[in-house]
Amino acid sequence: MVGFVAAPAAGRVAAAPTAGDSVASGPSWIPVIVGGLAAAVFAGSGWWRIRRVPVRPWRFGPGTGLATFALAVLVGAIAASVAEAVMGAEPDPSGPVSMLLPIMLVAWVAQLATAACLPWVRGFVEPDHHSGDGRMPRRGSVCPDRRRPRWAAGVLGVVGLALFWPMTLAVAMIAGLLWQSLTGHAPSEIAHTVLAQLAAEGPTAATIATSAALVVLPAIVEEVLYRGLLQESFRRAKLFSSGNPWHSIVLASLIFTAMHVGAVEPHALAGLFVLSLGFGWAYARTGRLTASITMHMAFNAGNILLAVFWV
Repeated sequence: MVGFVAAPAAGRVAAAPTAGDSVASGPSWIPVIVGGLAAAVFAGSGWWRIRRVPVRPWRFGPGTGLATFALAVLVGAIAASVAEAVMGAEPDPSGPVSMLLPIMLVAWVAQLATAACLPWVRGFVEPDHHSGDGRMPRRGSVCPDRRRPRWAAGVLGVVGLALFWPMTLAVAMIAGLLWQSLTGHAPSEIAHTVLAQLAAEGPTAATIATSAALVVLPAIVEEVLYRGLLQESFRRAKLFSSGNPWHSIVLASLIFTAMHVGAVEPHALAGLFVLSLGFGWAYARTGRLTASITMHMAFNAGNILLAVFWV
């Protein structure tokens, strides 16, 4: 279990007409229009340009970051399997949320704990560095800290969500229509298996607790792993020989999307990829995980409110 994220609500908001709807009326194209306007604003404003990445003044090699990411994913999967065995639960994502929540919590905590071991991983992967180098140096002692204040990063995360959520819905809607034309089946109203289970079980103590956990914990865990470790490692490795931040954002987003295959309906994966691009942009723009975590949490909260509370 890599950690759950509330996937795009586009499977619900932008689904093609169901059998009970009038075929002649067709789907509403408002999400596509609004998404197109958001994309035009994003492109026309020049906000997509990332000329200089404000890096954290703590150097770790790309090998260290990639090794820590892979180790966190592995440890999270093992921890989830152990929790399933202890609880006697079947590995069924559609099972009761009362069984899923403890397993997800164990996986999330295990992943965060593994990510916190980066200095020790660095000592193993980069043995040439002294043991004391793993600690955070004083500001300016390694490189100048050009990052924005945390409050400014949080504001940018909110602004980023206002731009990328419409784009996410538009892409997911188009993907849903293509999926229906190829398969003959209308997309599911709720595109994430956990969200569908929450909606099916109704408001209980377990579903409310799970909803609260889904707002906060996946945002923190996944942004630490996919942006703080994976994307940052790709950028420092200067993949494709240019070091363009967008290359690392796209590659990390592809992996982020691939890791959600099975938990998210196929038509929603395209929207999830666009959303992940937004998370990566917010992090690269500010150099702080505060931006992408704020953006991720706000999306999760809004998505759950729209998709679950309570159909």
